[in-house]
Amino acid sequence: MKNLLILFLFCVYINVYSQQNDMDPLPRPKNCETKNICPRNTIFHETDFRIDNLGLNWNSINWDHTLVCRSRYLISSRLGIDYYSFSKIRSAGVPLELNLMIGGGALMFETGLGLNYLYVYKNYNDIIGRYDDNVSCLAMTGRLGLRYEKQHSIFFRAGYTPVYNLIGSEDIPIISNKKFLSMFGAAIGWTF
Repeated sequence: MKNLLILFLFCVYINVYSQQNDMDPLPRPKNCETKNICPRNTIFHETDFRIDNLGLNWNSINWDHTLVCRSRYLISSRLGIDYYSFSKIRSAGVPLELNLMIGGGALMFETGLGLNYLYVYKNYNDIIGRYDDNVSCLAMTGRLGLRYEKQHSIFFRAGYTPVYNLIGSEDIPIISNKKFLSMFGAAIGWTF
């Protein structure tokens, strides 16, 4: 939690500094497409984690693409690959998400909704003492947080990222009794 607070304060400092030094025009012009100032694509690494005894982490490599750019809001889509998820469990997955960013500068409030398909290929079951392999899980994901993003610059994102398991979680022992997972996420990447 302390790291998220430090990241948030850093993003606020960068946003204030860039506004004072006229590095980031505020607000974006109404026709952002012709001015070529809208962030279009971002490649980033994200980690979503729980602060409890589950040892639950989602790590992913992602591509975010701006779909709509207006003076006070942006809409983007995210596509990624989960490459490691839980302790004692090995998995791969595909997160899909639609995000709305509100704000006229580089630091924006972000909200989003998406799906995450997770394929568990090594699933250690403590109850029976062996691996149960080849389990699939589908979850709905949310996002509520802050995002720092400018054209040709470093990208930061931090916030609350809850997960609601829709299908298959009962076959994964570490989350079998939890439909709703309260998680936090942080990401760093590059916007171009």
